[in-house]
Amino acid sequence: MKSTLKLLPSLCVTIIMSCLAPVMVFGLILTFCSLLSIFPGIMAKVIWGGLASFLSVFGNGNMWEGILIIAVTCGFVGGIFETFNFYYYQNTDTN
Repeated sequence: MKSTLKLLPSLCVTIIMSCLAPVMVFGLILTFCSLLSIFPGIMAKVIWGGLASFLSVFGNGNMWEGILIIAVTCGFVGGIFETFNFYYYQNTDTN
């Protein structure tokens, strides 16, 4: 029980960071495409449309729901990896 309590702060930080990473990546790409679409002759709308249709697949037709689904999934996987890493290296603690 004592060793499990040491896992919780690290697990919470890992899950939060794993959720925020894909949101920030998709947000930066979409913002960059929006900024590039101001200039004529740049095909940023093609990238925007492709990314929007890709995200719509995961979000049942809604791009923002797709980003949320991917973020929650990445947070879940990050939490699983952190838990595995904690229990794998639990017996090699030098303290």
